[in-house]
Amino acid sequence: MIGARLFGGVLLAFGVVCLIATFGVGNDWAASGPRLAPAVSSALLIVLSLAYLVWPGRDLAEHVREATAGTHWPTPVLLVALLVGYALLIEPLGYALATTIFFWLAAWLLGSDRPGRDVAIGAALGVVTSFAFTQWLNVQLPTGPWGV
Repeated sequence: MIGARLFGGVLLAFGVVCLIATFGVGNDWAASGPRLAPAVSSALLIVLSLAYLVWPGRDLAEHVREATAGTHWPTPVLLVALLVGYALLIEPLGYALATTIFFWLAAWLLGSDRPGRDVAIGAALGVVTSFAFTQWLNVQLPTGPWGV
């Protein structure tokens, strides 16, 4: 119970700092501007932290123990490592190839037994997403040495 309240206090402090920092971004509250989404997120974080402070959840520790009892911990750890590797490889390999490799390995880690299909889906996701961002949204993603 003390741990949940401590967590709520840390979340509250973080939410307040984020909300204050939001006022230094941009100069209007337009829906497409840079200020509205962080302000809403900060306000929701403050509400969540207040909920933790008021009601810390008496059975939270028991629930966490039950929920994690059958977890195979190497899988989420390897997925986090894979995500870090993906972030590091986007620039040198390009978005499409890094996404293909990430999707294929993530599917394999999660138990897929059809690697050919996984590579094809990863390549399609990478190429289509890259095209959509560069052509429709005018957001340039890293192309890597292949220019894709």
